[in-house]
Amino acid sequence: MAAALFDTGFLRKLEMLTLVARQTYRGSARGERRSTAHGASVEFSDFRPYVQGDDFRRIDWLAYAKFETLMLRLFVEEQELNVHILLDSSASMDYGTPNKFVFARQMAAALAYVALANTDRVTITPIQTNPDTGTVIGAATRPVRGKAGILPLLQQLERFTAEGTTDLNAALEMFAVRTTRPGLVILISDLLTPDGIERGLARVRYAKHEVALVQVLAPQELKPDLLGDLRLVDVETQQPVEISASRSVLQAYAKRLADFLAGLAALARQHNGTHVLAPTDADFDDLILKQLRALGLVK
Repeated sequence: MAAALFDTGFLRKLEMLTLVARQTYRGSARGERRSTAHGASVEFSDFRPYVQGDDFRRIDWLAYAKFETLMLRLFVEEQELNVHILLDSSASMDYGTPNKFVFARQMAAALAYVALANTDRVTITPIQTNPDTGTVIGAATRPVRGKAGILPLLQQLERFTAEGTTDLNAALEMFAVRTTRPGLVILISDLLTPDGIERGLARVRYAKHEVALVQVLAPQELKPDLLGDLRLVDVETQQPVEISASRSVLQAYAKRLADFLAGLAALARQHNGTHVLAPTDADFDDLILKQLRALGLVK
């Protein structure tokens, strides 16, 4: 299944990247991510004086013989990063050529592969309002760790569908409440929501997560090719709007869109996060391997 999404050469390139987290998290297992916490790994970090209650087994007796002071050896502990990928699965994502939801799932798979190749712990959660129960967020995939987890993760990801509505603020708040492991939260979405995401983003940051916003937009949204009198229908609410698409209207749209994107980038920076615009017609290799690296999301 992985081969259907990416060729072998591309997967090898992904293995050379690492998701970037600006702060250290304690995971449930040691991984390959360097932590500033001191533990029992094999990489020496520093000495510190022995104090009552310390483990005698960590005393460096050679240092004692030299300095006549009990010293403990400290080591750099390698820890996993909890990577939470939130995938907007509302009807507005099933739009565009190339299709936004297809592209978003590929992006989720690629970022998950990068994390798993570095033995991080990954879950993917669909954001979608259930009309029957009123819940604003779906069930997360089973947490996986290591490259062996990529195939079952992709199998679950393939079952995700884009339909219905979404409330990104409410979804982010619910995610923050129900997720007990802080880590890196990657929201993959078109971010087209009436109430914005500021309230939800603040709640996620309060829960000590880091946030990366990956905004997926189709070429038709970035530069619409429309002329004349048109009746547009919101795919989620089914609400129509009548417009007269002229050159001046399209110029005004471009200005509003630029302000919208700049506002999202500023909001991400305000919360010490990252905003990445991911057009669906972008070269996928270039986006993952160059642009995400340049923006500091991977290294």
